[in-house]
Amino acid sequence: MKKIVHITNDLQRLGGVQRLLVDLMTLQNNDFKFEVILTRGKNEYVDELKALGVEVFHKGDLGFLGVIKRLNAADLVHTHLYPSIYIAYFTNTPTIVTEHNPHYRRRDILFIKTLESIIYKKFKRIICISEGVKTKFLESIKADSSKAYVINNGVNLERFSQTAKTLSADAKEINIGMVGRFAPQKDIKTLLKLMTLLDDRFVLNLAGDGELRSEYEDYALSLGVSNKVKFLGQVNDIPTFLDSLDIYVQSSHWEGFGIAAVEAMASGLPTFATNVDGLNYVVAKENLFEVGEVKVLSLKIKNLMKDADLYKKASVEAQVKSAEFCINKTVKLHSQLYKNILSET
Repeated sequence: MKKIVHITNDLQRLGGVQRLLVDLMTLQNNDFKFEVILTRGKNEYVDELKALGVEVFHKGDLGFLGVIKRLNAADLVHTHLYPSIYIAYFTNTPTIVTEHNPHYRRRDILFIKTLESIIYKKFKRIICISEGVKTKFLESIKADSSKAYVINNGVNLERFSQTAKTLSADAKEINIGMVGRFAPQKDIKTLLKLMTLLDDRFVLNLAGDGELRSEYEDYALSLGVSNKVKFLGQVNDIPTFLDSLDIYVQSSHWEGFGIAAVEAMASGLPTFATNVDGLNYVVAKENLFEVGEVKVLSLKIKNLMKDADLYKKASVEAQVKSAEFCINKTVKLHSQLYKNILSET
Protein backbone atom coordinates (compact mmCIF):
# COMPACT_ATOMS: atom_id res chain seq x y z
CA MET A 1 0.00 0.00 0.00
CA LYS A 2 1.40 3.39 -1.01
CA LYS A 3 2.37 5.75 1.79
CA ILE A 4 1.22 9.37 1.75
CA VAL A 5 2.49 11.92 4.26
CA HIS A 6 0.47 15.05 5.03
CA ILE A 7 2.57 17.90 6.42
CA THR A 8 0.68 20.81 7.95
CA ASN A 9 0.68 23.20 10.92
CA ASP A 10 -1.59 21.45 13.41
CA LEU A 11 -4.68 19.31 13.87
CA GLN A 12 -6.89 21.57 15.97
CA ARG A 13 -10.59 20.73 15.98
CA LEU A 14 -11.93 24.14 15.00
CA GLY A 15 -9.94 24.40 11.77
CA GLY A 16 -11.46 23.65 8.38
CA VAL A 17 -8.14 22.43 6.96
CA GLN A 18 -7.75 20.04 9.86
CA ARG A 19 -11.29 18.67 9.64
CA LEU A 20 -10.84 18.07 5.92
CA LEU A 21 -7.59 16.15 6.40
CA VAL A 22 -9.08 13.87 9.04
CA ASP A 23 -12.15 13.18 6.90
CA LEU A 24 -9.99 12.43 3.86
CA MET A 25 -7.74 10.02 5.72
CA THR A 26 -10.74 8.32 7.31
CA LEU A 27 -12.40 7.63 3.97
CA GLN A 28 -9.18 6.81 2.07
CA ASN A 29 -7.77 4.54 4.74
CA ASN A 30 -8.38 1.34 2.77
CA ASP A 31 -6.52 2.65 -0.28
CA PHE A 32 -3.45 4.37 1.18
CA LYS A 33 -1.28 4.34 4.29
CA PHE A 34 -1.13 7.78 5.91
CA GLU A 35 1.24 9.62 8.19
CA VAL A 36 1.03 13.21 9.44
CA ILE A 37 3.80 15.64 10.36
CA LEU A 38 2.85 18.77 12.31
CA THR A 39 5.17 21.76 12.06
CA ARG A 40 4.19 23.75 15.16
CA GLY A 41 0.81 22.89 16.68
CA LYS A 42 -0.91 20.08 18.50
CA ASN A 43 -3.00 17.09 17.51
CA GLU A 44 -6.56 17.19 18.87
CA TYR A 45 -7.67 14.17 16.79
CA VAL A 46 -5.54 11.69 18.72
CA ASP A 47 -8.26 9.07 19.23
CA GLU A 48 -9.64 9.16 15.68
CA LEU A 49 -6.23 8.92 14.03
CA LYS A 50 -4.99 6.26 16.41
CA ALA A 51 -8.04 4.14 15.52
CA LEU A 52 -7.12 4.54 11.85
CA GLY A 53 -3.52 3.54 12.47
CA VAL A 54 -2.27 6.97 11.35
CA GLU A 55 0.94 8.01 13.06
CA VAL A 56 1.41 11.70 13.89
CA PHE A 57 4.87 13.22 14.32
CA HIS A 58 5.93 16.68 15.44
CA LYS A 59 8.69 18.71 13.82
CA GLY A 60 9.88 19.76 17.27
CA ASP A 61 10.59 16.11 18.09
CA LEU A 62 12.05 15.08 14.74
CA GLY A 63 14.07 18.17 13.89
CA PHE A 64 14.31 19.50 10.34
CA LEU A 65 16.50 16.67 9.05
CA GLY A 66 14.24 14.12 10.73
CA VAL A 67 11.22 15.58 8.96
CA ILE A 68 12.97 15.41 5.59
CA LYS A 69 13.96 11.80 6.26
CA ARG A 70 10.33 10.83 6.87
CA LEU A 71 9.17 12.76 3.79
CA ASN A 72 11.81 11.03 1.66
CA ALA A 73 10.57 7.63 2.87
CA ALA A 74 7.03 8.32 1.58
CA ASP A 75 5.63 7.61 -1.88
CA LEU A 76 3.84 10.96 -2.02
CA VAL A 77 3.89 14.13 0.10
CA HIS A 78 0.82 16.35 0.43
CA THR A 79 1.69 19.73 1.95
CA HIS A 80 -0.62 22.37 3.41
CA LEU A 81 -0.07 25.93 4.60
CA TYR A 82 3.02 27.88 5.66
CA PRO A 83 5.70 26.87 6.69
CA SER A 84 4.97 23.31 5.54
CA ILE A 85 5.25 24.23 1.86
CA TYR A 86 8.79 25.53 2.45
CA ILE A 87 9.84 22.37 4.29
CA ALA A 88 8.34 20.08 1.65
CA TYR A 89 10.45 21.82 -0.99
CA PHE A 90 13.49 19.93 0.30
CA THR A 91 12.12 16.41 -0.11
CA ASN A 92 12.96 14.16 -3.05
CA THR A 93 9.48 12.64 -2.94
CA PRO A 94 6.82 13.76 -5.46
CA THR A 95 4.84 16.51 -3.75
CA ILE A 96 1.46 18.17 -4.17
CA VAL A 97 0.18 21.25 -2.35
CA THR A 98 -3.29 22.46 -1.42
CA GLU A 99 -4.12 26.15 -1.48
CA HIS A 100 -6.66 26.71 1.30
CA ASN A 101 -7.12 30.49 1.20
CA PRO A 102 -7.60 33.11 -1.51
CA HIS A 103 -4.98 35.44 -0.06
CA TYR A 104 -1.94 35.22 2.18
CA ARG A 105 -0.53 38.49 3.49
CA ARG A 106 3.03 37.25 3.15
CA ARG A 107 2.60 37.32 -0.64
CA ASP A 108 2.16 41.09 -0.49
CA ILE A 109 5.94 41.14 -0.04
CA LEU A 110 7.64 40.98 -3.45
CA PHE A 111 10.53 38.83 -2.23
CA ILE A 112 8.14 36.22 -0.77
CA LYS A 113 5.98 36.21 -3.88
CA THR A 114 9.08 35.64 -6.04
CA LEU A 115 10.40 32.96 -3.72
CA GLU A 116 7.12 31.04 -3.71
CA SER A 117 6.88 31.26 -7.48
CA ILE A 118 10.16 29.30 -7.51
CA ILE A 119 9.07 26.84 -4.79
CA TYR A 120 5.78 26.03 -6.52
CA LYS A 121 7.59 24.90 -9.67
CA LYS A 122 8.64 21.81 -7.71
CA PHE A 123 5.11 20.65 -6.90
CA LYS A 124 3.47 18.11 -9.20
CA ARG A 125 -0.04 19.48 -8.71
CA ILE A 126 -1.63 22.46 -6.99
CA ILE A 127 -5.07 21.74 -5.51
CA CYS A 128 -7.28 24.80 -4.98
CA ILE A 129 -10.30 24.30 -2.72
CA SER A 130 -12.56 26.58 -4.79
CA GLU A 131 -12.59 28.46 -8.09
CA GLY A 132 -12.09 31.70 -6.16
CA VAL A 133 -8.94 30.34 -4.53
CA LYS A 134 -7.60 29.18 -7.90
CA THR A 135 -8.20 32.58 -9.50
CA LYS A 136 -6.48 34.46 -6.67
CA PHE A 137 -3.59 31.98 -6.57
CA LEU A 138 -2.81 32.32 -10.27
CA GLU A 139 -3.01 36.11 -9.95
CA SER A 140 -0.53 36.03 -7.08
CA ILE A 141 1.98 33.32 -8.01
CA LYS A 142 3.65 32.69 -11.35
CA ALA A 143 2.79 29.02 -11.70
CA ASP A 144 1.94 26.64 -14.52
CA SER A 145 -1.85 26.94 -14.71
CA SER A 146 -2.08 23.39 -16.09
CA LYS A 147 -0.92 22.13 -12.69
CA ALA A 148 -3.74 23.89 -10.82
CA TYR A 149 -6.86 21.84 -10.11
CA VAL A 150 -10.05 22.76 -8.27
CA ILE A 151 -11.26 20.17 -5.79
CA ASN A 152 -13.99 21.69 -3.67
CA ASN A 153 -13.86 20.95 0.02
CA GLY A 154 -16.45 18.52 1.27
CA VAL A 155 -18.26 17.70 4.48
CA ASN A 156 -19.05 14.31 5.97
CA LEU A 157 -22.80 14.91 6.01
CA GLU A 158 -23.45 11.83 8.13
CA ARG A 159 -22.04 13.69 11.14
CA PHE A 160 -24.91 16.19 11.01
CA SER A 161 -28.67 16.01 11.49
CA GLN A 162 -29.59 16.84 7.85
CA THR A 163 -33.05 17.74 9.14
CA ALA A 164 -34.97 20.95 8.47
CA LYS A 165 -35.79 23.12 11.47
CA THR A 166 -39.04 24.89 12.35
CA LEU A 167 -39.56 28.20 14.07
CA SER A 168 -41.48 28.28 17.32
CA ALA A 169 -43.88 31.24 17.39
CA ASP A 170 -43.43 31.76 21.14
CA ALA A 171 -39.69 31.15 21.35
CA LYS A 172 -38.30 33.00 24.34
CA GLU A 173 -34.70 32.60 23.16
CA ILE A 174 -33.27 32.65 19.64
CA ASN A 175 -29.75 31.28 19.38
CA ILE A 176 -27.35 32.68 16.78
CA GLY A 177 -23.98 30.99 16.48
CA MET A 178 -20.63 30.81 14.76
CA VAL A 179 -17.70 28.39 14.85
CA GLY A 180 -14.19 29.70 14.36
CA ARG A 181 -10.90 30.90 15.76
CA PHE A 182 -10.86 34.25 17.52
CA ALA A 183 -8.70 35.85 14.85
CA PRO A 184 -9.04 38.99 12.67
CA GLN A 185 -10.11 36.92 9.64
CA LYS A 186 -13.40 35.91 11.29
CA ASP A 187 -14.53 39.49 12.09
CA ILE A 188 -16.32 38.50 15.29
CA LYS A 189 -16.69 42.18 16.20
CA THR A 190 -19.40 42.42 13.54
CA LEU A 191 -21.37 39.72 15.37
CA LEU A 192 -20.97 41.56 18.65
CA LYS A 193 -22.24 44.76 17.02
CA LEU A 194 -25.15 42.75 15.64
CA MET A 195 -26.35 42.03 19.16
CA THR A 196 -26.87 45.77 19.77
CA LEU A 197 -29.46 45.76 16.97
CA LEU A 198 -31.43 42.70 18.08
CA ASP A 199 -33.85 42.41 21.00
CA ASP A 200 -33.19 40.47 24.19
CA ARG A 201 -34.56 37.20 22.81
CA PHE A 202 -31.39 36.82 20.73
CA VAL A 203 -28.30 35.16 22.18
CA LEU A 204 -24.93 34.92 20.40
CA ASN A 205 -23.07 31.64 20.91
CA LEU A 206 -19.40 31.68 19.93
CA ALA A 207 -17.65 28.30 19.65
CA GLY A 208 -13.96 29.04 19.50
CA ASP A 209 -10.94 30.50 21.18
CA GLY A 210 -7.81 32.37 20.25
CA GLU A 211 -5.54 35.32 20.83
CA LEU A 212 -8.33 37.89 20.57
CA ARG A 213 -10.73 36.36 23.09
CA SER A 214 -10.08 38.86 25.89
CA GLU A 215 -10.35 41.73 23.40
CA TYR A 216 -13.74 40.45 22.21
CA GLU A 217 -14.96 39.97 25.77
CA ASP A 218 -14.00 43.56 26.59
CA TYR A 219 -15.65 44.77 23.39
CA ALA A 220 -18.91 42.98 24.24
CA LEU A 221 -18.81 44.65 27.65
CA SER A 222 -18.23 48.08 26.11
CA LEU A 223 -21.22 47.56 23.80
CA GLY A 224 -23.43 46.52 26.69
CA VAL A 225 -24.19 43.08 25.22
CA SER A 226 -22.20 40.79 27.53
CA ASN A 227 -25.43 39.33 28.88
CA LYS A 228 -26.40 38.31 25.33
CA VAL A 229 -23.10 36.65 24.34
CA LYS A 230 -21.77 33.23 25.33
CA PHE A 231 -18.03 32.68 24.87
CA LEU A 232 -17.98 28.89 24.86
CA GLY A 233 -14.30 28.32 24.16
CA GLN A 234 -13.16 25.09 22.54
CA VAL A 235 -16.17 23.01 21.47
CA ASN A 236 -15.33 19.47 20.41
CA ASP A 237 -18.84 18.27 19.56
CA ILE A 238 -19.70 20.63 16.70
CA PRO A 239 -22.80 18.72 15.47
CA THR A 240 -24.43 18.99 18.91
CA PHE A 241 -23.49 22.67 19.12
CA LEU A 242 -25.08 23.36 15.74
CA ASP A 243 -28.23 21.50 16.73
CA SER A 244 -28.60 23.95 19.64
CA LEU A 245 -28.80 26.95 17.29
CA ASP A 246 -31.58 28.61 15.31
CA ILE A 247 -29.38 30.69 12.98
CA TYR A 248 -25.79 30.46 11.80
CA VAL A 249 -23.66 33.43 10.68
CA GLN A 250 -20.19 33.36 9.10
CA SER A 251 -18.90 36.94 9.27
CA SER A 252 -15.41 36.34 7.84
CA HIS A 253 -13.32 38.84 5.90
CA TRP A 254 -12.28 35.92 3.70
CA GLU A 255 -12.59 32.15 3.46
CA GLY A 256 -11.10 29.67 1.06
CA PHE A 257 -14.28 27.63 1.04
CA GLY A 258 -16.35 27.79 4.22
CA ILE A 259 -16.61 24.29 5.68
CA ALA A 260 -18.18 25.66 8.87
CA ALA A 261 -21.00 27.23 6.86
CA VAL A 262 -21.68 23.98 5.00
CA GLU A 263 -21.74 22.08 8.29
CA ALA A 264 -24.30 24.54 9.63
CA MET A 265 -26.42 24.10 6.50
CA ALA A 266 -26.17 20.31 6.87
CA SER A 267 -27.68 20.82 10.32
CA GLY A 268 -30.68 22.52 8.74
CA LEU A 269 -29.70 26.00 9.91
CA PRO A 270 -30.62 29.09 7.90
CA THR A 271 -27.11 30.38 7.23
CA PHE A 272 -25.92 33.93 6.59
CA ALA A 273 -22.43 34.78 5.37
CA THR A 274 -20.30 37.56 3.99
CA ASN A 275 -20.24 38.04 0.24
CA VAL A 276 -16.65 36.89 -0.27
CA ASP A 277 -15.11 34.25 -2.53
CA GLY A 278 -15.61 30.81 -1.06
CA LEU A 279 -18.62 31.67 1.09
CA ASN A 280 -20.65 33.14 -1.76
CA TYR A 281 -20.21 29.85 -3.57
CA VAL A 282 -21.92 27.79 -0.88
CA VAL A 283 -24.43 30.17 0.75
CA ALA A 284 -27.66 31.33 -0.93
CA LYS A 285 -27.37 34.75 -2.57
CA GLU A 286 -30.22 36.24 -0.55
CA ASN A 287 -28.40 35.30 2.67
CA LEU A 288 -25.19 37.15 1.83
CA PHE A 289 -24.13 40.51 3.25
CA GLU A 290 -21.08 42.65 2.64
CA VAL A 291 -18.24 42.50 5.17
CA GLY A 292 -19.14 44.56 8.23
CA GLU A 293 -22.65 45.48 7.05
CA VAL A 294 -24.22 44.76 10.40
CA LYS A 295 -27.44 46.70 9.75
CA VAL A 296 -28.18 44.71 6.59
CA LEU A 297 -27.50 41.47 8.47
CA SER A 298 -29.79 42.47 11.34
CA LEU A 299 -32.66 43.22 8.93
CA LYS A 300 -32.23 39.87 7.18
CA ILE A 301 -32.36 38.06 10.51
CA LYS A 302 -35.37 40.03 11.78
CA ASN A 303 -37.31 39.38 8.56
CA LEU A 304 -36.53 35.68 8.75
CA MET A 305 -37.49 35.28 12.40
CA LYS A 306 -40.91 36.92 12.05
CA ASP A 307 -42.06 34.52 9.32
CA ALA A 308 -42.28 30.82 10.24
CA ASP A 309 -42.87 29.76 6.63
CA LEU A 310 -39.86 31.74 5.39
CA TYR A 311 -37.73 30.23 8.15
CA LYS A 312 -38.78 26.68 7.26
CA LYS A 313 -38.10 27.36 3.57
CA ALA A 314 -34.62 28.73 4.35
CA SER A 315 -33.87 25.71 6.54
CA VAL A 316 -34.92 23.22 3.86
CA GLU A 317 -32.94 25.03 1.16
CA ALA A 318 -29.82 25.12 3.36
CA GLN A 319 -30.03 21.39 4.02
CA VAL A 320 -30.54 20.61 0.32
CA LYS A 321 -27.68 22.91 -0.74
CA SER A 322 -25.27 21.28 1.72
CA ALA A 323 -25.72 17.95 -0.08
CA GLU A 324 -23.79 19.41 -3.04
CA PHE A 325 -20.65 19.38 -0.91
CA CYS A 326 -20.61 15.78 0.25
CA ILE A 327 -17.13 14.62 1.25
CA ASN A 328 -17.39 11.51 -0.94
CA LYS A 329 -16.86 13.53 -4.12
CA THR A 330 -13.87 15.31 -2.58
CA VAL A 331 -12.36 11.98 -1.53
CA LYS A 332 -12.85 10.44 -4.97
CA LEU A 333 -11.10 13.34 -6.72
CA HIS A 334 -8.19 13.33 -4.26
CA SER A 335 -7.73 9.57 -4.61
CA GLN A 336 -7.70 9.77 -8.38
CA LEU A 337 -5.15 12.59 -8.30
CA TYR A 338 -2.93 10.63 -5.91
CA LYS A 339 -3.07 7.55 -8.16
CA ASN A 340 -2.29 9.61 -11.26
CA ILE A 341 0.83 11.09 -9.71
CA LEU A 342 1.98 7.78 -8.24
CA SER A 343 1.65 6.17 -11.66
CA GLU A 344 3.95 8.83 -13.12
CA THR A 345 6.82 7.99 -10.78
